[in-house]
Amino acid sequence: MLQQDSEEGAEALLNDAVLRLLVEQTGDALVLVDSKGKVLTFNSEASRQFRLARPERIEHGWLPGCVWVRADDTSRPLEESPLARALAGEWLKEGRWGLRRPDGSVVLLRGSVIPLGVRDGVAAGALLRTREEARVGMDAASAARLLAEAGALLGAALDAEGRVEPLLRLLVPALADAGVLYLGPPAEALRPVAAVHAEPDRHVLLLELLRQYSADALVPGSLPSMLDTGQTERRRLGEPDGAASGNGHLEAERLRRALELQCYLGVPLVARGRVIGALLLFRGHEAPDFTEEEERLAEELARRTALSVDSARLLREAREAVRLRDEFLGIASHELKTPLTPLHLKVQLLHKQVELLAARGQPIAAERVSETLEVVQRQVRRLTSLVDNLLDVSRITAGRLKLELEEMDLASVAAEIMYRFAPSAAQLNCSLELHAPMAVVGRWDRLRLEQVVTNLLSNALKYGAGQPVYVRVEAEGRLARLSVKDGGIGISAQDLPRIFERFERAVSDRHYGGLGLGLYITRQIVEAFGGTVSATSEPGKGSTFVLELPRGDIPEEWLSIPGTS
Repeated sequence: MLQQDSEEGAEALLNDAVLRLLVEQTGDALVLVDSKGKVLTFNSEASRQFRLARPERIEHGWLPGCVWVRADDTSRPLEESPLARALAGEWLKEGRWGLRRPDGSVVLLRGSVIPLGVRDGVAAGALLRTREEARVGMDAASAARLLAEAGALLGAALDAEGRVEPLLRLLVPALADAGVLYLGPPAEALRPVAAVHAEPDRHVLLLELLRQYSADALVPGSLPSMLDTGQTERRRLGEPDGAASGNGHLEAERLRRALELQCYLGVPLVARGRVIGALLLFRGHEAPDFTEEEERLAEELARRTALSVDSARLLREAREAVRLRDEFLGIASHELKTPLTPLHLKVQLLHKQVELLAARGQPIAAERVSETLEVVQRQVRRLTSLVDNLLDVSRITAGRLKLELEEMDLASVAAEIMYRFAPSAAQLNCSLELHAPMAVVGRWDRLRLEQVVTNLLSNALKYGAGQPVYVRVEAEGRLARLSVKDGGIGISAQDLPRIFERFERAVSDRHYGGLGLGLYITRQIVEAFGGTVSATSEPGKGSTFVLELPRGDIPEEWLSIPGTS
């Protein structure tokens, strides 16, 4: 008797194991509930299709966090769920529904619901069987609605770049399973600014891949191709290339495989004849290719996005230009007025003294006239320098900066400029040191080269805080290098990138005068020579400006001419 019970128990366990195996191996989602909504069966395919862990129970046939919707219009929910209809005794042998899942994505399902143990019109349970329907192209009404929603979203705020992630969430999963949008300033590499995957787990993997690897890690070579051609790309993706070695490559390949992206549609964002970004859309395994109609839809979305982003950038640049103009006009009026005030006072004082002495019949002392004229001359020089800077900016803007090239020695030019600054340096308690062990001959415009060295040395003394200033001149083949180092107040890391821009200042104009044009003019002249100027600095520890100039077409024997140290 015990042996028979044991055999029956083993057979029951075997039958249960076989049943569970069959339930898990089927390609359909299977959900079995009793009349009270208790979940008896919920296989792994159901978890995948519904993106939901097995629930304990299902209330009124509605899956937790999910909404059953119409297949032909996913914006309209069903009045009654398929499971509820089955529990009421209705048998649906072939149905088609949409399901909005907990992550917000919508899936189209085909399947059936079967009532079990029906008695007096009420079922003891219900079995739901569904299979995910292959994605089909968007119909005209859905495409028009998507374009309208995208247009409203992009037009809702001036910061169009801040609206690109919500835009992607409109496209995913309506048009694709995943999407990435890239943007970049002119002449710079594109960078991913928003990325979305319909599945939460794979969304994390997508972000990780973009964070750790190059911008075009998803489809290597796609971004450079679109930047070059400005053309849309549409194709199926092959298997990741495993030929290359290296841990970084293998990890990137692992992430790409885990994303299971199969279909690719890449659309450039073009504004005013240049590519400013790219929209990359993807579909997973078992999904159909993107159609020509969907390609045209994506191109129209990309066109509207590019227009919105470019308009927002232009507006931002215009506002910044107005701000800089207003700030410059305030500084310029102050700087131009500063030398005029002592000039006016000195001339007025001299005039009164002349009138008074003339009324008394007395001659005016020559030293008084000389002192006044010295002040006048100093302030006139300052005004001339300010006006010359403004004229230089005007010439640079108009492209009329002309260079008259001749052979000269950069070390001699630096020595001459330092000699001119010696009195000013002495007044500021700054020592000047020049290290130029040999002549560095090249072809440059003497007036403009002197202007560049003057600007760099003037800045070093102005912000040097009474510390020594070191100037070094050296050559490296056909390249000449001049560096100016001070031990002054320094420049913060956030200010360094902008100090060579027009009207930009890294210090308050209340404490340091000037129009904020010197370094801008310096950079423009240096670039006209075909060279570069850069700066390194640390607040409180001084700054170093390095000027590098091509020496031009000079004889080979001039590349190394001994000089006096």
